[in-house]
Amino acid sequence: MQAFQSPRQIHPATAGSKYEYYEQAFDRNIGFLTPGEQERLHEAVVAIPGLGGAGGAHVAAMARLGIGRFHLADLDRFEVVNINRQHGARAGTFGRPKCEVLAEEARAINPFVALKVFEEGVTAENIDAFLEGVDVVIDGMDFFNIEIRRLIFLRAWEKRIHVVTAGPIGFGSAFMVFAPDRGMTFDRYFDLHDDMSVEEKLIAFFVGLVPKAAHKAYTLPGSINMAEQRGPSLGAGCQLCAAVAAAEVVRILLGKPELRPAPYYFQFDPFARRFVQGRLWFGNRGPLQRLKRWLMKAKMSGQSEYLLEPRPKVEAPSALVGGPLTAQVRDYLMKAAIRAPSGDNCQPWRYAQQADAIHLMVDPAADGSFFNVAQAASLISCGAAVENLVLAASRFGMAAAVAVSAADGNAQVRVDLSPGTLCEDPLQRFVWERHTNRTLYDGSPLEPNHRLKIQAAIRPFQQAELLLLSEPQQIREAAQLVAGIDRIRAEHRGLHTHLMRMIRFSIQEARERRDGFFLKNLEAGRAGEWFIRCTRPWPVMRTLNHLGMGRMISGISRQGILSASAVGMLKVPSVLPEDLIAGGRALERIWLTVASLGLAFQPMTAATLFWLRWQLGGQGDFSPAHRRLLKDLWPRYQRLFGVTHESEGHVMLFRVGKGRPVGCRTLRKPLASFRLPWPFEASCRDGAAGGTPEPAQAAGSIKQAFGR
Repeated sequence: MQAFQSPRQIHPATAGSKYEYYEQAFDRNIGFLTPGEQERLHEAVVAIPGLGGAGGAHVAAMARLGIGRFHLADLDRFEVVNINRQHGARAGTFGRPKCEVLAEEARAINPFVALKVFEEGVTAENIDAFLEGVDVVIDGMDFFNIEIRRLIFLRAWEKRIHVVTAGPIGFGSAFMVFAPDRGMTFDRYFDLHDDMSVEEKLIAFFVGLVPKAAHKAYTLPGSINMAEQRGPSLGAGCQLCAAVAAAEVVRILLGKPELRPAPYYFQFDPFARRFVQGRLWFGNRGPLQRLKRWLMKAKMSGQSEYLLEPRPKVEAPSALVGGPLTAQVRDYLMKAAIRAPSGDNCQPWRYAQQADAIHLMVDPAADGSFFNVAQAASLISCGAAVENLVLAASRFGMAAAVAVSAADGNAQVRVDLSPGTLCEDPLQRFVWERHTNRTLYDGSPLEPNHRLKIQAAIRPFQQAELLLLSEPQQIREAAQLVAGIDRIRAEHRGLHTHLMRMIRFSIQEARERRDGFFLKNLEAGRAGEWFIRCTRPWPVMRTLNHLGMGRMISGISRQGILSASAVGMLKVPSVLPEDLIAGGRALERIWLTVASLGLAFQPMTAATLFWLRWQLGGQGDFSPAHRRLLKDLWPRYQRLFGVTHESEGHVMLFRVGKGRPVGCRTLRKPLASFRLPWPFEASCRDGAAGGTPEPAQAAGSIKQAFGR
């Protein structure tokens, strides 16, 4: 602990006695406060444990209110991660103790302020010294420091000290007062007991602090994780905490009426435009609060329906110093690469390292689906992985030279990495955020500047062409086209069987397999999930198709297109491997750009892959009824997407718009499962026997079918 005396030397503009300074500095408070009340604030002692997001704002708000004495405690130092919300966090304070910086802040506002600073934080050993002579405590502790918080509230109650707690929740603040002479104690209100786990205590604290959850409407799914002790926080919410806490401190110190201690609760959220207040007569012991705690625990535990994979951590750019590519950086680059999309998340990539070069290739055995005709889908996915790798390399300033070879029909991409001074590509950050959003979009028009940015995404790939359809009539035509094609998806046995094989029907299976996709990822709702489970056996689905279920399912796809702001088609000159790989790179840049604009994206792959199979002579792979349907649809397809020659490559049809956030995403297998030793054997490169079956009438490979 350090005690700071009020300095006598101040700026010439404020020269004079302490009282002369007070008269001028806090003159504008008079009118809402009387001079006598202002004097009481000058003499008051306010303790603030925790000087982070809310705590630092409390110090500034209290100092400007005229509080003359503080006890400040925090053992932490400022870091870059604090910059979005913490009052003392600035480029010049990184690495400095928060206590030291906030003490300077308080003195800069009031040169005569009296401070006691506890740089070791609040502990069981110093808590009595921290609370000695204190009039009010304002809780600024980190949300997850539940045990120290309990100790502070207990000792404050024993010493007959009021405590105000104000937590930043989104743009708003949830706040409560705990009084020593009435109401409930902290542990009694939140129903906290020593035999509870840390996670149970944190859930109880959260549920009791925000019984009405005004922030819920805009909180992203899965963003709060009690087990990992992480959650989002906004600077606006921290500032609002300081405002509401200041009001309650004044009420307590000046004996103003309407003090409502726990079990009263309050939450104000300006973004949700809600102010809620109430009284939990039994605190968290009430039946409704118990139910909320149980539900939250189920979501936060292993039964959680959210799947998110965090960005891997790596030092940059010092991790690369001009020598050979380090294993740490290589692994970071490859983890970025495998965040690429692939058909039903089959992850059809293999890679090998040769000094400062990384070789990527398709694993033909990874995807044997009807969709992956002549490995076209896997080649596109490989291109997306290459683009992710190139973008991730820019984080380290590395230059990446990409070369594609397709000898003997085996496509391979070599990425040569070299130290450089490249600026980080802003899309690099969104490699870890890109995902498929299958929700209904809001149908709002695509903003002109968004269109320009999406179109500009393919600029590095001159051979790529992007059509963005946004006129209502065009979107309606695309909806009818996609609905017809998706009817085939529902009625085709091979496609149905493959889909059911790739769905992970439990969260445990999704986490263990780390491929395919969890059922929740389909955004089908409870009724839709029940239907999918019931129709897993093909005989059940076939029977329902006879009753018209295929047409009903295709209607869902139609509604999805109709809700979009735009429908896009990405094309390349041919379906040769090098063009499809380049198309995959362009596709990934489009998708990442869409993510950076805060828009949703969903691939509609059936149309383009059915078209390719048809052009490769695979008409016989469809039933007679489906052949007739496709023959009727293809003229509309060619007209809508400006097909100039049948051999052009169609990389992806997709929809873009504003959709609600989703919290369930796909996982990736361990990096080691994709790695090949160098030099690698041709047998490894070519994959196991029994890869993707080619259409019966196809020439055997894309290159033979569409050779230049």
